[in-house]
Amino acid sequence: MRLELRKLCLSFGALRVTQDVDLVVESGELHALIGPNGAGKTTLINQISGEYFPDSGDIVLGDRTITRLPAHRRAAAGLARSFQISQLYPDFDGEDNVAMAVQARSPGGFGMWRPARSDPRLRVPAREALARVGLGDRGHVRVGELAHGEKRQLELAMVLASDASVLLLDEPMAGMSAEESRRMAELLVSIKGRYTILLVEHDMDIVFALADRITVLVYGQAIFTGTPEQVRAHEDVRRAYLGSD
Repeated sequence: MRLELRKLCLSFGALRVTQDVDLVVESGELHALIGPNGAGKTTLINQISGEYFPDSGDIVLGDRTITRLPAHRRAAAGLARSFQISQLYPDFDGEDNVAMAVQARSPGGFGMWRPARSDPRLRVPAREALARVGLGDRGHVRVGELAHGEKRQLELAMVLASDASVLLLDEPMAGMSAEESRRMAELLVSIKGRYTILLVEHDMDIVFALADRITVLVYGQAIFTGTPEQVRAHEDVRRAYLGSD
């Protein structure tokens, strides 16, 4: 499913945090969004996911304009996101967390969680999602006892279990060790092409290795979009973000 932003603008008082952003993530593409701290990357993701409404412009998912839809209706339309800071239930185990993500996409929503804990319609897809991210043998461990990297894997499992077509991944490697980042990169490679992915990530080695295209955001403006090779060679991008060496 294709995701398109058209002239998206958002201000907080006198501060313009998104300035006429045009961005297209083609169906099946892994598109990275990079930029210095304070560039507005997470704010842009928040507008796409429905946490903020833009002042002007449009967000189009597939053939549907979703600019003014609340977050839960965007999720129902096929959009899912992970967060820069993990959003998990630490007192439940991993399988419970993923099962809740499965339940959230169902018509019944979150009603009657206690009997749902044994409902195979939730448990089976939850186990499948855990297996896909390499946590098949860790599903019954309480989330609070998982390592940081495992929590990020679990969050990705929850995103995949939502049955979305478009994934917004906000710094999935944040706080990870080199080995944990390597495993997460392998996970992203394993799902690449099966989903439309907009990835926010500060690890440039990961970005340039994984992305089909990259958009560079500086002070709320998209200053360039291109392939990794084009981004590396672009003088303005090197000066604004990558450095001159």
